[in-house]
Amino acid sequence: MINNKINKARGYFNLARSGGYVIFGADNLKGYTHKLYLVVVRDDYGKTIDKLFIKLKEQGIDHIILDPTTFNELTGMENCKLFAIKNKGLSVQIINNLRGEDG
Repeated sequence: MINNKINKARGYFNLARSGGYVIFGADNLKGYTHKLYLVVVRDDYGKTIDKLFIKLKEQGIDHIILDPTTFNELTGMENCKLFAIKNKGLSVQIINNLRGEDG
């Protein structure tokens, strides 16, 4: 069941990625001024991401913290520790699947 939820979330993530709705990395998010709907980070993030992540949470952006294995399984990227989604519908679907909510 858990793998099914991750697979569904991965499908929505891939749609967001191919549609240009994903921003990877803290450096790319620092100067970003448009609306974000979801920020996903690995739980082993460092100081640079910590400062940015706190700022984004304070702005009320929904967030999910994943273990490295699940994060890598979702993104297919081992060196990435943070990404953000700028599409509301895809964000909702990713959130629902990763948190196990119906939607």
